[in-house]
Amino acid sequence: MKITLALEEEAQDETPPSPQGNIDFSFLPRALVEKCKPFIIRYHELNGFSSLPDILWHPETHKFIEADSTLKRLFKKSTSSRGAKKANDGLVLIATLILSTEILAIGLAGWRTRYPAAGKKARALLADYVPSSRARLTERYLYPQIDRSRAVLRVLAPAMWRD
Repeated sequence: MKITLALEEEAQDETPPSPQGNIDFSFLPRALVEKCKPFIIRYHELNGFSSLPDILWHPETHKFIEADSTLKRLFKKSTSSRGAKKANDGLVLIATLILSTEILAIGLAGWRTRYPAAGKKARALLADYVPSSRARLTERYLYPQIDRSRAVLRVLAPAMWRD
C-alpha cells in the first residue's frame, strides 16, 4: 500500500490505524513534509547516514513505525538493503513522516495554528504511539539549528507567515 503524504485540505476527525494496520498520513500538509525532508538530509550529510537507523530504532520512535505495516515493511527493507541510496531514501521518508507529525503536534513555527485539524490528528497519533510526548526527531534535527540561528524558523514556517 502506498503512504499518502499530500493534503491540501484539513481533515475533520481522528486518525486511528486502519483495519489493515496502516496509519493515514494524508492529514500532513504537503508543504510541511517538503520542508522537513531537507533538514533530515542535511543533518545526515554532515553526520553520516549510518546513524539514521539507530535514530529510528529508539523504542518510542520504533513503536510508531511498528504501528504502521507500510512503515514497518519500509524500515525492514531499508535496513536490509545493499544499496545505500535505496536504504537512505526509505529511512529518510520514515524520518520525514515522523518529524512532520511531531512538528504539527507541537505547533512549531505555527503549523498547528495554520492546520488545527491536522494538528489534532498529529497530537492523537503521538499520544497513542509516543506516550512520553517528547518530540525526539524535532530535538535532533531542528533544535540544534534553531539554537544557532532563529532564521531556521522562518524557513520552516508556512509560506503565508513568512512574509
